[in-house]
Amino acid sequence: MAVKQDTAEAVKWFKKAAGKGEPTSALTLFNIYAYGNGVKQDYAEAAKWVRIAADKEVPAAEAALGTLYLNGLGVSEDNEEGLKWIRKASEHGLPQAQYALGLAYLNGQAVKQDTAEAVKWFKKAAGKGEPTSALAIFNIYAYGDGVKQDYAEAARWVRIAADSGLPAAEAALGTLYLDGLGVSGNKEEGLKWYRKAAEHGYAQAQHLLGLAYLNGQAVKQDYSEAVKWISKAAEQGYADAQADLGSLYYSDTGVRQDDAEAAKWLLKAAEQGNADAQEAIGTLYFTGSGVKEDYAEAARWFTKAAEQDRPDAEFTLGRMYLKGAGVKQDAAAGEKLIREAAEHGSEEAKAYLRDLSGK
Repeated sequence: MAVKQDTAEAVKWFKKAAGKGEPTSALTLFNIYAYGNGVKQDYAEAAKWVRIAADKEVPAAEAALGTLYLNGLGVSEDNEEGLKWIRKASEHGLPQAQYALGLAYLNGQAVKQDTAEAVKWFKKAAGKGEPTSALAIFNIYAYGDGVKQDYAEAARWVRIAADSGLPAAEAALGTLYLDGLGVSGNKEEGLKWYRKAAEHGYAQAQHLLGLAYLNGQAVKQDYSEAVKWISKAAEQGYADAQADLGSLYYSDTGVRQDDAEAAKWLLKAAEQGNADAQEAIGTLYFTGSGVKEDYAEAARWFTKAAEQDRPDAEFTLGRMYLKGAGVKQDAAAGEKLIREAAEHGSEEAKAYLRDLSGK
């Protein structure tokens, strides 16, 4: 039957059906109001209609009502009530609800934390093809989170998620193959899964694939490919990739040396807390490479890196305190930083302390 699209008319007929207890119409009204599909978004109205479907034991409606309670949308926030409805949907076999219930048990949300119960529900969901649940089981076994660490079991579950095309799972399976954890070590197979995840837009895998090309790991070394994949990850805001891309521009590796471009990427990574980038951007400000020389700014970034125990940053910052360069001169603070740098492995700091003691 061909008619002109008309949300108001659709709502009219859905309401007539829902008013007679037809649950699918009530669930459809929930979706219209919850997502503002042709109407003004109205969670209270959405909650009113989804309750009708939930009371008819429609699993998707039970899960939706539970989500409204958990997030306080259209109803007063109530974790216990929310979980009650999520449990109903789970017991009625909805895999997305089973995953949510497993997550609640894993994190102790409105229930006592119980990893075994979490795994039970994750396995139910994963058995119905819900890939995020399989990935959750992988993480539990791979990191020994409340269970005995078991890489073989982790590999079994992450493969299910990877075979479904979940990028994070593809990358995780690649790591297992590269490191021989739970599977026979196979660098080519590992790289194959990294590539799948990278092509699916997963930033961490793009970075790892770029590093493989940079270092010639399981592939022929190719700086151009390395820069391509590291750049993709960096452009997505992945801090480790931004730090590495900055280093490539600074060191004339795979790209033409460009200190300003190096500084741009290192600063992005540094602002996200990457200690290597904080140390590197501090050095660029200290030397005036790619940025205007600024000892105060250098000291600021060296301080952040030093707080993460970067020995070169500690040593340089210590020297700055001794000289009063970019910071107020403070011999005690300077010596303390240099000693910390030596303790963290700085050979320059060790040599400086030896010279200071006359040995």
